Amino acid sequence: MRILGIVGSMRRDKYTNLLVNQVISEIREIEPSTFEIIQVSDLDVSPCRVVCSSFCAGHPYECSIKDDVAGVLQKIELADALVIGAPLYFRGPPTKFQALIERIIALFFSLESAGTRGIEAGFKNKPCGLVGVAEYTNPLQVLEYLHDFANLLGMKTVKVPRLPYLGVGGQGDVRSDKIFNPFERSKELAEALVREFKTSQTAPESEL
Repeated sequence: MRILGIVGSMRRDKYTNLLVNQVISEIREIEPSTFEIIQVSDLDVSPCRVVCSSFCAGHPYECSIKDDVAGVLQKIELADALVIGAPLYFRGPPTKFQALIERIIALFFSLESAGTRGIEAGFKNKPCGLVGVAEYTNPLQVLEYLHDFANLLGMKTVKVPRLPYLGVGGQGDVRSDKIFNPFERSKELAEALVREFKTSQTAPESEL
């Protein structure tokens, strides 16, 4: 099982990174796995230009901007499962992470609007686990943002059985968070991801 972790925080070694790594560690306890973690803070990501949507529509899953986004798309396609995490900054995730999300969504939207999405990217039904961290407020807000992104790409987000349901949530210092219990939820999310991965491997092609 090949796992790709994406850490959307600008603070490389803080709580979002800790929880993404925790989920991946739990997965590896259950299922033999290789993994890679992308730190968005290390990437070269330019804002979407929007005006070049004709290029997106005519070049499936390519972008006219030459930076690190194409490499991220390729890594997502090659992974068997994803763990995507982001913190809540000023009512949304960090701007660099939002730029990455915006660029990827623009490719899909342009193909849909041009009626040229007959060529499928390898994102459909890919198992995806979400991690959201907030300093003082409810991490559900950033989990909903990540959930919308994954759904737009056709990925299969997995849930946990207790609050905050959409994934692993953490508030403040996640190591002492007794409200959302992110380390317990990390194990539950890992188990759900492995189950979904195994189901996807045995499902008939017509169901994928």
